[in-house]
Amino acid sequence: MDILNNNDINILDLPDEMLRNIFNKLNMVDMLYSLVDVNQRFDRLALDSLYIHHFDLVIKRDDIHNFSVDTHIIDRICSKILPRINDKVTKFTLEPLSMERVFSTVHYPQLYSLSFVNFQPKILSQYLSDKTMIRLLENQITHITVDIKIENVEKTNRSESNTLLTILFVSKCLSDLTYLQKSSGKYITILSSNISYTHCLSSTLTKLTINVNTFDDCLYLLNGCLPSLSTLIIRISQINRSSSMIDNTKKLVKLKCFSLATDWRTFYYDNQVVPLLRRMLNLEELTLFLSVLRPICTYIDGNQLYDEVLNYMPRLNKFIFSIHTYIINYDIGIDRPSNDDIRNSFIKRGIQLFDTCFDDKFMNNRGN
Repeated sequence: MDILNNNDINILDLPDEMLRNIFNKLNMVDMLYSLVDVNQRFDRLALDSLYIHHFDLVIKRDDIHNFSVDTHIIDRICSKILPRINDKVTKFTLEPLSMERVFSTVHYPQLYSLSFVNFQPKILSQYLSDKTMIRLLENQITHITVDIKIENVEKTNRSESNTLLTILFVSKCLSDLTYLQKSSGKYITILSSNISYTHCLSSTLTKLTINVNTFDDCLYLLNGCLPSLSTLIIRISQINRSSSMIDNTKKLVKLKCFSLATDWRTFYYDNQVVPLLRRMLNLEELTLFLSVLRPICTYIDGNQLYDEVLNYMPRLNKFIFSIHTYIINYDIGIDRPSNDDIRNSFIKRGIQLFDTCFDDKFMNNRGN
């Protein structure tokens, strides 16, 4: 009889800490809709500021979902729950369904961070032009994350560029921006004939994480349009020869952290990437994920990295890299280094190496 009683446990018998752990594993929308106003204890736990300060209104959907049900759930949360906790919310994660309802009637005095998920660029631009949103961007928001959902690449690139520029122009307090694309084979192109090479986009932004199409876009972002920028984390679709008039020689004295990755192999490591890196005199952290094509019979090893790049960065204290070197001139004999030769070239320069390998087609170096 005692065993039966011990196994017959009600959820209300669980301690607060265990209930909090359960709530944390649930989707926030489902949890709030199901548990708020059930009883006072659930209200106290579910609406605790430690839990709801980052308010995630993204509905978790399966392959078959009912839009009208989703709308009903969001309407209830926005009308019945948000007005009770508006002074506790510091971050919002929003999708198109929840965007308009969240800001229609309630003010959030502590809000400083916005994340926009699954937005088409044109739809997001429309929401950003709303008076309430403009007021927030001008006076409160310091952190923004945008995860764009691209359905038609050819028709959305200009809209994307306009959306990004709107965020930068309007957000007077913005210090940290992440702008990425979801399910897209093409990234954003920023540089166009409509943008001045030297026009300031944001005087407050210090950190930018972004995917772009061209190396020119990267040069543009470092050309003074973001004068306070100290951290740039950038992925470039393909690094080709620069076609712009942007100066790639001016020293980047404010940049402290730089991360560069590319999706495709590039011929222009020596002519484009290396000159850019040499401009970063005060860099403290560097990350490189590159695949380099070379017509000459030399691989990028520790000696080359130090002599051509790291020697120009006296303040560098963290270096993470994965560099593939592809030699494409098979008509010339190649002096193949051994794995020990490659490893020692890094070690003697004080570069810690996790892994290195050589084969007839490519060289792969990884380390930090």
